[in-house]
Amino acid sequence: MQPSIQALAESVAHAFNAGRTGDLAAFYAPEARVVPPGRPAVIGPDGICGFFSDIRAQGFRDYAIEVGDAFARDGVWIASGRWQLTGPGPEGPHQAFEGNWLNVLEPGESGWRILVHMWN
Repeated sequence: MQPSIQALAESVAHAFNAGRTGDLAAFYAPEARVVPPGRPAVIGPDGICGFFSDIRAQGFRDYAIEVGDAFARDGVWIASGRWQLTGPGPEGPHQAFEGNWLNVLEPGESGWRILVHMWN
């Protein structure tokens, strides 16, 4: 299972890095939540795509996601790992950022879909 979750993570990162934030909707369930640090949850694929579009517009790029662990429980998968990207910060326009992430995924018609996506 972890290889297919890693493939999903790489597809999400590829769409973001290519500037195709509208394509991210396909990776999220209709009732999905993105829970950014220190902000209210963003609900639904349209809101989530808008959120990531705003991040791209701020200059963030080079998103990479690594799956470190995944396990199943009651029909869903819980996956976690590390993320990194570059963007504007106090040290200039290409500062590196990184942290941990956690996703809850459910099976969908064309593969796994993200129900909850959060990170630090």
